[in-house]
Amino acid sequence: MMRKSPMKQESRQTISGVDFKEYFQPESIQKALEIRAEYGDQIEVAAGSTDLLVANYEKLHEIKYWLDLVKLDQLKKIEVIDNELHIGAMVTHLQLMKSDLIKKNLAVLAAAAEDVGSPQIRSRGTIGGNICTSSPAGDLLAPLLSYGASFKLQSTEGERIVKAEEFFTGPKRNSMETDELLTEIIIPLTDNKREGSWIKVGRRKALVISTLTLAVVLEFEGEKIVKAGIAMGSVAPTPVRLKGIEAVMVDQKLTDLDYKALGREVKASINPIDDLRGTKEYREDVAVDVMVRALKEIERKVSS
Repeated sequence: MMRKSPMKQESRQTISGVDFKEYFQPESIQKALEIRAEYGDQIEVAAGSTDLLVANYEKLHEIKYWLDLVKLDQLKKIEVIDNELHIGAMVTHLQLMKSDLIKKNLAVLAAAAEDVGSPQIRSRGTIGGNICTSSPAGDLLAPLLSYGASFKLQSTEGERIVKAEEFFTGPKRNSMETDELLTEIIIPLTDNKREGSWIKVGRRKALVISTLTLAVVLEFEGEKIVKAGIAMGSVAPTPVRLKGIEAVMVDQKLTDLDYKALGREVKASINPIDDLRGTKEYREDVAVDVMVRALKEIERKVSS
């Protein structure tokens, strides 16, 4: 009979046998806000936890207070209110890619959600978590910028609405206060024809952190562009909206635009860095190509 070797104490995980001091799972937004206000930056807020657990894997036992939002069903809704699409912060990537409302009105966001991680990550990771992590490479961030999204931030003192382009302040930094929670994402709808393109460039086809992302959303009246949203990820300290290029496109016909020249404008507007996923020069060169690709894709959709 084979003898089992006893587990050596030093080989056990550090967190083995250690209980968290406080772990909260409130069932109402008000209660969650009260807990958030009481503990401030001492408490770790958990949504899908797909980023949170990776970032804290070696020090989970050091986190004393947890605020788990999983039971807040109020934050898992997708609905239209007053010609705006309201998306709860706890809506998962899987919900986004399967929602008829999202696919019909925000096709670029649905496509980006489908590109996130793996099926397991998409089923747990949330739109609110992606926003609050505030990584320049966050897949949903460029689409949200291109659609002109705003974020509802709530605290026990009230609420405020912050535009997406004003929310991100640096790599994994944002303007949310320590007593606030992100509860809703609000995106205006339109009666105009709206077409878009989503492009993600990475070193492999799946489970990839983006080297560069581009989201282009155009609104048309007839053949004329009346509104443009162009945003990129992984090309600056924050996801960026390229408003100067948007302005050039408005009141123009898509077919009258010089796609290559717009691509060069994109290249001149970004400020990428060298990292493991790509060099500054590579990102700048790819930015030209993906802009051309995106506009050609939208042209095909409009003409079909």
